[in-house]
Amino acid sequence: MPEAEQELYDRLLLAEKIAPTAPLAGSPVGTPDSSKPVTLRNLFTHPDAHPVALDFALLKAFGPDWYGWEAETLWDEIPQEFGTQISELCRQKIRAIQACKSSFLPWKSWQVFEKVATVFNGSLPVFRIAQPLSVEEIYAAVDILDFLRKVPYDDQVKLYMAATVLDNDLFFVPPPLDFIQMEVAQPHTHCKDCGNEESALFHDGFCSNCTQRMHPDQMLSLQPKQDLVNEGKGKNITTHFRYDPTSVAKHWEELKVLPLSNFEKDMEAKAKSGQEMTMEDVQVRQLLYARDYLNLRRQQLTEQLTALKPWMGTQ
Repeated sequence: MPEAEQELYDRLLLAEKIAPTAPLAGSPVGTPDSSKPVTLRNLFTHPDAHPVALDFALLKAFGPDWYGWEAETLWDEIPQEFGTQISELCRQKIRAIQACKSSFLPWKSWQVFEKVATVFNGSLPVFRIAQPLSVEEIYAAVDILDFLRKVPYDDQVKLYMAATVLDNDLFFVPPPLDFIQMEVAQPHTHCKDCGNEESALFHDGFCSNCTQRMHPDQMLSLQPKQDLVNEGKGKNITTHFRYDPTSVAKHWEELKVLPLSNFEKDMEAKAKSGQEMTMEDVQVRQLLYARDYLNLRRQQLTEQLTALKPWMGTQ
């Protein structure tokens, strides 16, 4: 087996072993539609064809060279090899896979990440406008991208994800989005000497005001004045979170393995007793929904890999 194919195959074997973190029964995201399963025959036309399954099928058929093929070549070769047409959604998924395999742009540019995540979640990308993602779509997209290729995200993409999370009033993000927790929590520094507050995300530990970082003489470097640093200026600072994740994280740990239906029953009982949902309850409900959506996409992948095994020769 070629090295590239072996590497992906090993990842797919690992993916098959990843069990849902909680039962999907009763979840509003539902379960994969067993009446219309994905098979090799309909892989390139089925709306739920998983990007990782598409990647493996093309790698198995054409080797890693296909990552660099022009679109016209792909649209000629796939029907000949698989005896099938290609839907527009699957064409866009295939092009997104190529972008992931031939460049780092999905991890470096928030615009490219948005379009790749959009198509990986089953919607056609529209390149002339922004298409804001939901929290659950970001969760699933990051999970899929991790299967395709493990690459660290640049700050602009992390901030794009964090903005979406905060726009949904979430302060805490469990795996696989835990790598943006600092961007979500937004740590800030407070200077005890002058009262200045500023973001600590990209901070060197010195108060910008006390060390005259923004002085015209420093504008080219944006560095604190060294003579003031040598005098001990700007170090008397404390750090705090604008959006503290602690209480939500604790509540999540208590409930993360429960079915969402159980959580909803608990909330109904709480309401009947005259209690209101807490801020932690509201956030955990969203996180449970995102968890179930991610698990649904993982379950789809497992089922599709099982269906493709006879052709892959891995029974």
